[in-house]
Amino acid sequence: MVETRGRKVRVRDDQGERDCFLAGQRAVVGDRVCWVVARGSGGKLVSTEPRTTVLRRMDSRGREQLLAANLRGLLVTMSAREPGFRVSLLHRYIVVAHQDGLDLVLILNKTDLGVPEEVEAHLALLEPTGLRVLRTSAKTGEGIEGLRRFLAAEAEGGPWALVGSSGVGKTSLIVALLPDAEVGAIAEISSYWGTGRHATTHSRLFTLPDGGEIADSPGIRNLTPVIRDPVDLRLYFPRVGSVSCKFRDCQHRPEEEGCTAEAEVPAPLLASYRFLLEELTEVAETSKP
Repeated sequence: MVETRGRKVRVRDDQGERDCFLAGQRAVVGDRVCWVVARGSGGKLVSTEPRTTVLRRMDSRGREQLLAANLRGLLVTMSAREPGFRVSLLHRYIVVAHQDGLDLVLILNKTDLGVPEEVEAHLALLEPTGLRVLRTSAKTGEGIEGLRRFLAAEAEGGPWALVGSSGVGKTSLIVALLPDAEVGAIAEISSYWGTGRHATTHSRLFTLPDGGEIADSPGIRNLTPVIRDPVDLRLYFPRVGSVSCKFRDCQHRPEEEGCTAEAEVPAPLLASYRFLLEELTEVAETSKP
């Protein structure tokens, strides 16, 4: 399935593309589906095949929300400036990718505006985790050819989802990769809030002429990983899982007995971990029957 618009979806097969209605089925971009011809509506979705991977998040009530399926990985897009680089959101995407077996690459976009020293410093903290960073500017064209080559080389295994907050330039990157494609409106930045306005309102899968597929999706301001037991967060959070505390079940909370996290984990990462840990703990308590 290559596009979703509410109860209406677009599917692709050897004969081309057509619109279908869900008719009680639930499906997301990337799903492999079965459909039948339906008079007056083009088609009707009747089933989805088992998924190899999923991109998901949890709402404030602990309910799981499925965003995409059968992905190879995530292209987490963040702007160096306007809107500002969101460190905590990057950490959350790393947790989500690690948990669900997805590759992850950071696209640092809008480099034509300059990259603040604090952003470079934080990227340096993540270097030991093997984080790959592609630097781009949809405005000047910097890094676009490198991104195109990357997607072509990494096409095997499924599409890559272009994710991130509104206004970071996701749609502009797709325009740069596919200048002749109809991709929709490009978001503007709110001068008052310093954040992006939503431009993409639905999910869509694009096929690139040199190989590979890329899924665009609406901007995500909040991302809570689907972790039912907050203790498990330490397994996925960057540079936290390898801490050598006295007790194996240490959650690395402040002043926890025998915890060595403050000596082994850089302070910004540990602070972000602890904030997310408290959020997951609150969600777990709220969603108890």
